[in-house]
Amino acid sequence: MINVEPGTEKQVHDALENIKGIREVVPVYGERDFIAIADMESISDLNKTVLQVREINGVTYTQTILGMELKF
Repeated sequence: MINVEPGTEKQVHDALENIKGIREVVPVYGERDFIAIADMESISDLNKTVLQVREINGVTYTQTILGMELKF
């Protein structure tokens, strides 16, 4: 989940879509501005991607949530 400075939404959205491994960028209403959905092979890859996101001009906050497989 990502927050951005007002007025940087388009720039940040475009930058997020160009990061390898990010499958989808979803603009949302509420506490956060975007949800970026990523598919990673390893925690190391995830770490690199999160660092790339944090380097984007206009990004003010990130929160990473790991999905789990639910098997019954």
